[in-house]
Amino acid sequence: MMRAHRRQVQLASAWLLGAVLIGCTVGPDYAPPDLSFRFGEGWSEANAEQQHASRSDLSRWWRSFGDDELVVLIERSLSGNLDLLEAQERIIAARARRGVVHADRLPTLDAEAAYSRTERGSDAPMQMGPVRERSFDTFSGGVVAGWEADLWGRVSRLVEAADAETDLSVEDYRAVRVMIAAEVAREVLSIRAIDDRLAVLARAIEVDREFIEITRARTRAGLVSELDLLRAERTASVNRAAREPLRGERRAAEHRIAVLVGERPGSISVAQHRQAVAPPIPDLGLPAELLVRRPDIRSAERAYAAAVARIGAAQADRYPRVVFGGSFVLGGSDIGDLVDPDTRVLSFGPRVTVPIFEGGRIRSNITRAESDARSAHLRLERRALNAVREVETSLVRLGRARDRVTELESAFDSARDAEQLATSLYSAGNIDFINVLEARTERLAIEELLATARLDVLNESVSISVALGGGWLLDEGPLGSDGLLTQR
Repeated sequence: MMRAHRRQVQLASAWLLGAVLIGCTVGPDYAPPDLSFRFGEGWSEANAEQQHASRSDLSRWWRSFGDDELVVLIERSLSGNLDLLEAQERIIAARARRGVVHADRLPTLDAEAAYSRTERGSDAPMQMGPVRERSFDTFSGGVVAGWEADLWGRVSRLVEAADAETDLSVEDYRAVRVMIAAEVAREVLSIRAIDDRLAVLARAIEVDREFIEITRARTRAGLVSELDLLRAERTASVNRAAREPLRGERRAAEHRIAVLVGERPGSISVAQHRQAVAPPIPDLGLPAELLVRRPDIRSAERAYAAAVARIGAAQADRYPRVVFGGSFVLGGSDIGDLVDPDTRVLSFGPRVTVPIFEGGRIRSNITRAESDARSAHLRLERRALNAVREVETSLVRLGRARDRVTELESAFDSARDAEQLATSLYSAGNIDFINVLEARTERLAIEELLATARLDVLNESVSISVALGGGWLLDEGPLGSDGLLTQR
């Protein structure tokens, strides 16, 4: 009888071992999607010169502006920005979640120990067994082991999804890095433009002061009316008042830079410096290269990979689960029994769970996982289209901004000549002061427009570098064992 029972156990164990060995991973295997039809073959808004531009270092595009302070502030922000530090923590958390999922692949081993004191009243029923005392102690200690055979790849698929989500967190970190560099650059360039406008006002105020002296002398001589003097003084007051809002904007931009750098607002003071020179357009490459260049697209692709892996994990719930478990326990009524091999209780065997009725839970989970994967694929396609749109739009805006600067430079030259001529004619008494005032107002308005247009060119230069995926390096992302991102 015992031999027959042992034979049955051996056959069952052999069957389960065979099932473990031939077990397969269910669900679709991930393959990177073909998005070439979304990217197209070339850039529709790029001219021949832009299509064959010299390759520049997109990973450090801010260095091409020739502004040392801008470079320093951006690189400080890339080490101290709080959003970036938070993104690093998300990488650490994602890797920890992956470790939790991966642990389900491995056996578990737990040590257990217990003690209990039992006392029975005089009317309590006596225990049927070897211990019939009214009060006694029970000691036990041992180990319990378990391991789930991943027959259908449920855990493997979950680990695959966790790996993809870890990669996703790295790509999100890189995307945050790109955005921070762009924000700091735009703030610094905005301050440079404000300084240019303040310089324009300073020159205008100096001219106003000189012109007031001339008008005052001509008024005393009876050559012009006092109205001309009042108009000149009013113009000077307006120009002086225009400085304060600009100074306020400048200080607010410094506060924003301080927060981007990760410091207290008020701790950053940007020195006055000439405006940066717009760099040449970087090498555009092929639209399909955005799939590698852009962290946001890479992040969407990893999200799609994770969603595909979770389909297999959901499908694996349809099939039986086999868990091998065992325990070894020593114990008795005396603490010395914990070291007595004769008190041992050893058990081992598999447990098979077969889903029969789950109320549609498994089917619904599979449907949801498949829908999530389709949604992730659509998000990836949409992000690819948006990336192409951003590059094309930046090319259009950059070209128009440059054309506008050219036209405004021509208009400014004409306005400046007209102001000088009007001033000379007024000094000679040939025209009224109103003509000088109009010429000066036009020149100041055009000079303000020119400063804004030049800032637009610089901002679009930043935008096109960001749209092309600049601002990070491929090997600038994985966290080392110390939990820090390795940077070059």
